[in-house]
Amino acid sequence: MIQRKQTVFLLLACILALVCLFMRLQWIDVLQGVSAVLSAYTIFEYKRRLFQARLCIVGLFVIFAWYIGLAVLEGTAGLVESLPMVNAILIFMARKGIISDEKLVRAADRIR
Repeated sequence: MIQRKQTVFLLLACILALVCLFMRLQWIDVLQGVSAVLSAYTIFEYKRRLFQARLCIVGLFVIFAWYIGLAVLEGTAGLVESLPMVNAILIFMARKGIISDEKLVRAADRIR
C-alpha cells in the first residue's frame, strides 16, 4: 500500500540502507543489508500492523547493533556512518504511523 506514509518511510529507509551498504563494503555492513531487506519485507506486511510494528523495532535493533559493531571496530564517524541514523529515524517514524493506523482501525471497530 504505497499511499500509507509509513510505506514511504520504509521505502526510503530501504534505499538508504542499500546506499550505505554499497558505499562501505566490510563484514559489519552485512547488518545494513539485513536492515534493507527487513525494511522491504516490512512494507509487504501491511495487513498485519502489529507484526509490522515489531519488525520496525527489530530493524532499529539491527541498526543500533551496526553502530555498536562499528564503534568497536573503527571508532570513527563520517558521512556514511551518519546515514544509518537517518535510517533509524525513518523506521521510527514508520512505526509511529503504523501504531496510529492500528489505533484508528481499533476506534472504527469500536464504533461498529
